[in-house]
Amino acid sequence: MFKMNQKGDVWVSTILYTLIGLAIIGSLIAVIQPRISESENKRIADQTVQSLNVLDDTILRARESTGTRLEYKLNLDKGNLIIDGVNESIYWQADLSSPQSQENMTINLSEGRMQALTVKSGALWNIKFTLNYKAYGINITVNEKDDIKTLTPSSMPYSIWITNRGIQGTENRTQQIDFSVD
Repeated sequence: MFKMNQKGDVWVSTILYTLIGLAIIGSLIAVIQPRISESENKRIADQTVQSLNVLDDTILRARESTGTRLEYKLNLDKGNLIIDGVNESIYWQADLSSPQSQENMTINLSEGRMQALTVKSGALWNIKFTLNYKAYGINITVNEKDDIKTLTPSSMPYSIWITNRGIQGTENRTQQIDFSVD
């Protein structure tokens, strides 16, 4: 009878130590998870800023000469990219689990052409990076119309064609930069 009791004690000890180990692992995951999420959000924001800077450079290169048509490849894993021909701007926005700038305050990035805005939206943070071209005399169009085009996350990269359609208007004389998406 003594031997059976020892076997039972071993099983109880094994189960107890396993449960303690699982509790410790669960606690570590609970503590580390927010940091992992914050790190991932920072990576997404940094990659988006870099991508928007490349897009901005492509637009400015196309602006140099009428008739220039350049391709910009976009991998969009998170958030939406909006080409806004009504307000002459391009912006990316997404809901992330951690803020990327000071809440409700517009921050200038990238030599002033890009702005960042973070707004609390329930449990998440709505992050918006904006490239505004109105002040630079650029008229953004989508398929030659003052329209809005929204690109959503996709496993396939988008091919965005940026075309300089020349100077438009007699009074305001704005440079028309047209976007088409394949």
